[in-house]
This record gives sequence, C-alpha cells and structure tokens, in this order.
Amino acid sequence: MRTKWLLLFGVALMVRSVSPVVASERGSVGLIAVANAPVTDTHEPSVNSSIVERPGKQASQTSRDRDVVVVVLGGDLGFGGSNQPVDPTGAFRHGRKEAWQDLTDGIAPVFDGDINFANLETVVTDSNELRANPKSFNFKSHPAAINHLARLGLNVVSTANNHAIDYGDAGIRETLRHLEAAAAHGLAAWPGIGIGREQASRPADVTVNGARVRISAIGIGGGGMPEGEANGSRQGAGMLNYNRAEDFSETVTRLADAEGDLRILSVHYGAELQVRASYGDIAKLRDQAAKAGGIDIVVGHHAHVAAGVQRVDGKLVLYGLGNLLHPGMQDMAQLGICRDYGLAIRVLFSRDAAGKLTPGAIEAVPLTQMHARSTPLKGDAGRLRIEVMNHLAAELDDVKAGATGIRFASQADGTGLYCLPDAAQAPGRIGAACKSWEPPAAPLADVARRISASCGNALVARGRSGSGDASKAPPDRTDLSRPKSKGDADNTLLNSVFGL
Repeated sequence: MRTKWLLLFGVALMVRSVSPVVASERGSVGLIAVANAPVTDTHEPSVNSSIVERPGKQASQTSRDRDVVVVVLGGDLGFGGSNQPVDPTGAFRHGRKEAWQDLTDGIAPVFDGDINFANLETVVTDSNELRANPKSFNFKSHPAAINHLARLGLNVVSTANNHAIDYGDAGIRETLRHLEAAAAHGLAAWPGIGIGREQASRPADVTVNGARVRISAIGIGGGGMPEGEANGSRQGAGMLNYNRAEDFSETVTRLADAEGDLRILSVHYGAELQVRASYGDIAKLRDQAAKAGGIDIVVGHHAHVAAGVQRVDGKLVLYGLGNLLHPGMQDMAQLGICRDYGLAIRVLFSRDAAGKLTPGAIEAVPLTQMHARSTPLKGDAGRLRIEVMNHLAAELDDVKAGATGIRFASQADGTGLYCLPDAAQAPGRIGAACKSWEPPAAPLADVARRISASCGNALVARGRSGSGDASKAPPDRTDLSRPKSKGDADNTLLNSVFGL
C-alpha cells in the first residue's frame, strides 16, 4: 500500500512540474456545453466577408506577379496561456506579459502571400468575465492580437477546433463579433464556427490577386450542430464535428461545389504529438477530400507537431503543421528533432493562359520557439528539420492511391523547396526559384539514424476518437493504440503532457 501511495505522489509531482502541451478534449462528448448565461444580443456575425479583394502586404512592397498566386499556411495560433486574463497590450504566459510586437517580429516576414492562413485555436474576446467550460485548459485572446497580425498580413484564420468552445456559446459569439471587426484591419475570412449549422459549414469566399479562393474548416470538440434551432427562437453557436461522418461529408461537399479557382479545407483532427495520421484519417483527408472532393489543399491541425506533405491527383495534403505561435503551449524543444518544430508551408500556384491555377513550387519554413517568440530555424538547424519532413514523406508514398510524399531540397537559409515537373519553365517567381532545383539526396547515415530514433519506426497512430481502424492496418506496420483503463477517460492532463 505504501508503495502504491508513493507512486501516485511521484506521478502527481511529475505532472505538476511539466508544462502542458495543450488541452486534450474528446471529439465525441455530445453537444457543446453552454457554460455562460444566455446573451441578449441576437446579432449573427458573418462567417466571412463575402468577397474581399485584398492586395496584401506584399503588393505594397514588391511588384505584383499576376501569373503567380501564393498561399502561405501556418499552424496553431493563439495569444495567451490557459486561463490567463486578456489585455489589449499583450499576451500573458505564466503571469508574464509579452507585447504583440515582441511575439510576432520573428514570423512577420513569413506572411508574404496572397492568402496568409493560420488555425486560430482560441476564443477571441476583450472580456475577462466569460465563464470557462469545465475543461483542463481554456484559451482566450484579446482582439488586439488578431488586429495586429492582420495588419502584418494574416488574412484568413480557421476557427473550428476544440478550443473554439472553451467559453461556450457566448465565447463563440464573442469570437465571431471580434473577427468581423478585424476585417477593418485586413482579416478577410474566418470559416469554421457560426450561428447555426449553415453558417458554420459555409465556405469562405476571398478574392486575391485575381483568384477566387474558397475555404472551409471543420474540427473536433462538441458533437456537431443540430439541423434545427436551439435556445428557443435563436440558433445555437458552434461548429460541425470532424468525427461525425455526415458533418465531414457536408463540409467537403459544400466546398467542392463552391465556385472558385482554389479550394482549401482546414481540418482539426487526430491525436496530439502524432507525426503520422491514422489509416481512417488518411481515407478522409486524402481519399474523400482531396481525391474525390477535388480540394486543392487539405491542411491538418491539432497534433501540435509537423507531419508529412503529400501530393495526390495534383492536390496537396498537409497532415500537420504543428504550432505557429501560441504562448499557451509548452516549449516543444524537449520533444526531440521529430517534434520540436513548427512549420509554415508556402504554395506557389502558376496561372496558365486560360486562368487555371496549378501548383508549381512548395516551400517549407521550419519554426522554433513557437511558445514564445516564434522564428524560422536557420542554417543547419532548419535543414535538419527538412530532412525530418522528408523522412515522414517517404511513408506517404502509395502507388495504389497515386500518392507521393513530398521531399524538399534543403536550402542555404534552412528552408526547403520542392518543384513540380516543368516548374523551371514557369514564368516569374516559380521559374526563378526552380531553375536549378534538383530532388534531394538521401541524408548521411548518422543523420538518418538520428531522425529514425526520434520519429520511431513506421507507426500509424490510432485516433483517440477511434477514427483509425487498427484492424485494417497492413501487417508490416504497427498500431499505436493501447488498451484504455477506466481512469483514462478523465485523464486529459496526462494525455496532454505525454501525448498518450
């Protein structure tokens, strides 16, 4: 008995001493719990401005290349630690305030595209009076932070994720209200949450550099949204749920049917700290969304670590970008080279004579210090993480599915570059970047061993919600699922710290 109590005491001390990665909220916990008193405001903010022609920061600094449309995609974004107050002048982490400028100086140059995107994993509010839902971790950010990043060039955020519901119905309405106001600072779209099911699943509609871009988002957390109205005569606020087949199908179908030149789907899915998607998730992201739905870019979030990039039928699947900037996350440096960095992906689309857009080049920018002052990794440190990306990409080759994992050639500045066939003949920026591009060589043996040791063998994670089907896994790949004990259901803190 004494041994048992000593063991429990030791675990408690260990949990207390480790900074949490993030809250781990189940995707199948029923409808969103409303933690706040009903609000009297019946205004229903728009999910995005209808069509926004936004020249962007880049247009004022460089000559516009009308033949190239640039999409920059970043990972999880937030401004503030769990249950920290909001303040108009900066974000709090462990009680210490960091000014917006100090937090964003390092990543500001990354936002140089026509579309500059991130997954906004926080409630947006200027109030410290909202009541949090009964969860282990709750994030809120002051609208001044969003306005600041919008002025730097961020113009699209996805809002469907497990932290959108941290402050219940009122928190979602607050977020929509403040994001609508952020349009005055350059924010063009914020798909994923809404007042009622139709608005939550509605594709955003943004026109940049002559290209009409449609963007949708779906996440985990809550149980989806009912078809009818809630709260009496007023529709409930929320989002559709990735783990509900009908919700995912509706989101993909609406986006696939939307008129536009490019379609982007943001998906919050899977399990924390996993660098490999489950077979069930691959079937949804690659086969259902990219192949069958024709979605040009499918971009994943939630694991807080970067995963591989895949090309299938001319479409791109980004299985995970990790963190972009979020003081609510832990310092990932302790997790090893396979999981200690974030990722920004820049996709350069070329426009042919008929106006059709096709991807010509992809750039990868590894990031560090995402929990504090996010900045690109330079030189050898950046190139090493590009090798990690290539290691993960090798597992995404699937001849049967016609899918190829993207291998990036390391660049002198620590970034990675991939050029599609004939990109060297493309006009403008793409042709210049790809003129002398060659596929990367295999890494040195000691580097390959180091990466394999950090990433593990070719393991496929089973989603915590059961989205991965272990029974269908090929015999030469190992499933990461484990028997769950009775105490696991409520052990979100341990799951968050250790990624179990």
